[in-house]
Amino acid sequence: MNTRPAEPWLPDFCRLPMLFAAMLVAQGVVLAIWLAPTAVVGSLGDFALVSVYGQWLALLGCSALCLLGKHLNRLPAGQGAPLALALVSALGLAGAAAVRSLDQALQLGLTGSSGDLRFVAASAALVMVFGALTLRYVHIQERWRSAVRSEAQARFDALQARIQPHFLFNTLNTVSGLISTQPEQAEEAVLDLADLLRAALARDGGRLRLGEELDLARRYLAIEQLRLGPRLTVDWRLDDTLPLAMGLPTLTLQPLVENAVLHGISQLPAGGTVALSARREGRGVTITIRNPLAGPVAARSHGRTQANIRNRLRHALGSRARLAIDGQGGHYTVTLWLPIP
Repeated sequence: MNTRPAEPWLPDFCRLPMLFAAMLVAQGVVLAIWLAPTAVVGSLGDFALVSVYGQWLALLGCSALCLLGKHLNRLPAGQGAPLALALVSALGLAGAAAVRSLDQALQLGLTGSSGDLRFVAASAALVMVFGALTLRYVHIQERWRSAVRSEAQARFDALQARIQPHFLFNTLNTVSGLISTQPEQAEEAVLDLADLLRAALARDGGRLRLGEELDLARRYLAIEQLRLGPRLTVDWRLDDTLPLAMGLPTLTLQPLVENAVLHGISQLPAGGTVALSARREGRGVTITIRNPLAGPVAARSHGRTQANIRNRLRHALGSRARLAIDGQGGHYTVTLWLPIP
């Protein structure tokens, strides 16, 4: 039986953000020492020299964790974390001893007089304390990111569970009514349904290109036009400059046009128009989906899907991705602003 690998407890110190965080902590320690009332680091020259020393120790520890991170992650956190801290502390001790030896050989007197080991001991103690704090901080950050990823996957799974039977039953009923009278349209509807279900059944919660997301929305609306007939009109307005290759979370647009049909058009005896426009604006893409409202209850029915998509967009594209709604004037409008990577 296959077992799922355990979540790594130690972040990847080979990544630049992790290296930057560690060096920022080291510089913060140096700054705190410099600002202390009894500081032995007096002039700006001394501050620059100690800063270089602190950054070197941070780089040394990060390099070791980068090289040995895979091996440490094979151990449980209770065993691996003390081992990682001991490794960083040993490197700090060795680095401080090497710098002291070099200082004594050159007779610079930067690390104290001969026989004074306070420099080595203080350096090792600082590396141990702040190494422990840094490891704890990045571990908590990594667990938070893992929780966000798990939540996004759970929301995607919930979206799948809702979308699959709804599509299947409505579309098959439509197709069954077309087989005898309009077989070509029935065949096209089945092909559209196959593409929609292929996206809905994707188990990795991955990404599609913007062009593919627009195509899925178009196929869904084509199926609904067969079901609703003249009650549903679709107005497409797409700019030629759209970055169709940019990545989006799977099933970003289709649930929004589905809501526009289910809670708008299908609730109105006379039907109406679903308008979808997409245009490029600077370093982003603005997509607007608009439909007539059947009433205030219909406006509230959209909320869960939108919250789902908003969270998935922020997880995939960052905090700059936005989803806004407007239910005024008898129409319901959803506006997406998506940053171009």
